[in-house]
Amino acid sequence: MVVDDDSAAVEELVECLAKAGLSCLSANDGWQALKILSDGNRAKVVVSDLRMPALTGLEFAEHLRRLADGSRPEVIFVSGHAGFDDAVEAIRLGARDLLTKPVDGPRLVRAVKSALLARQSRERTATTPAEAFANGPFDRKRAALKDMQSMRKMRSQYFPTELFSDPCWEMLLDLYDARLAGAEVTVTSLGAASGVPLTTALRRMEQLLAHGLIERAGDIGDKRRTIVRLSLDGLDAVERFFDTYVSRRAG
Repeated sequence: MVVDDDSAAVEELVECLAKAGLSCLSANDGWQALKILSDGNRAKVVVSDLRMPALTGLEFAEHLRRLADGSRPEVIFVSGHAGFDDAVEAIRLGARDLLTKPVDGPRLVRAVKSALLARQSRERTATTPAEAFANGPFDRKRAALKDMQSMRKMRSQYFPTELFSDPCWEMLLDLYDARLAGAEVTVTSLGAASGVPLTTALRRMEQLLAHGLIERAGDIGDKRRTIVRLSLDGLDAVERFFDTYVSRRAG
């Protein structure tokens, strides 16, 4: 669903997403969007303007948080003049991304597809037997990981990416995210997501291999691909990091 008080902007965003094969609902303000959802229409992802007169994007997201988990969409904000405080509040509300206007079409499509994958992961988690998460550690670690990933996206809005480039850490987080989601990660996709040139990413992967933190395996379904995953030692190290991180936040 695309929500914006500028009808021309709505039309442009809907057209962009439609060309990528994504079907869209649309609304001219947050109240209308909430009415559409309350009438039984489902939206897995909402792309909302941040500045709207009747109900701001942040207020709209607050209303969405009250929806049941199974019907609550992922949120992506767009804005022509978002400030740092807006970005922090967007993260607090669980927004997947904050894009600047004029919105770059390919980037919007990538953001929506990434949000759809996150939604699918959340749905898979919801169907996992409840006893597996009886004490809630999985949910707390997942939330902590999401916070870190959101902070990474927010940071890139304000600072050059190379200032904070730490491909080893970024790759460990991405592999842990994939582990929680039950997804496979290839060498190529991990390198592309690391934010550094592929040659640099490959060298860093070799370092992670040398330390026994990751392992590689051939893809049974496609011999041309190599799968990368956390090793048992790597998973244990990341798990212990998040145990400490979550306990300190709770304290």
